[in-house]
Amino acid sequence: MKKFFPALALLMAAAAVSAQSAQKISQIVESPELSYGQAAYIALSYSDAETMDESADDAQAFEAAFQRKWIKNGAVVQAAIRLDELSALYLSAVGIKGGVLCGLIKNSPRYSFRELKALGLIDPYADPAMKIDGQNALNLFNACVQAAEGER
Repeated sequence: MKKFFPALALLMAAAAVSAQSAQKISQIVESPELSYGQAAYIALSYSDAETMDESADDAQAFEAAFQRKWIKNGAVVQAAIRLDELSALYLSAVGIKGGVLCGLIKNSPRYSFRELKALGLIDPYADPAMKIDGQNALNLFNACVQAAEGER
């Protein structure tokens, strides 16, 4: 059973980013700390499924997410992304509206993190400054996609 869950999670992640290469997804899943570039790649694969090139790398995905203002100034492509910053990126990418403060202060890591907690997608005891591994980041992304689909 323990071997079945990671395979199922990987399959679900692959469904959300179906046009992407298996090698890239495997690299993300095996990553002990998700980078900004990897997070942007995941987010863009959902929002730009038709235009995201399978050969795009982390730097290209990071630049595209930065241009959309999904990533704040000062972020570095290879740096590990914090859970609150990942929350803001995912909310922007999947189009979850969020609460009042989330709507007033667009792309705020603090309020995006709180919104995902309120939706039950993040552990209530999670620290916004914690780093997240690739497997959990893909699981969180799939949960965000499902929540966004439920809003529509």
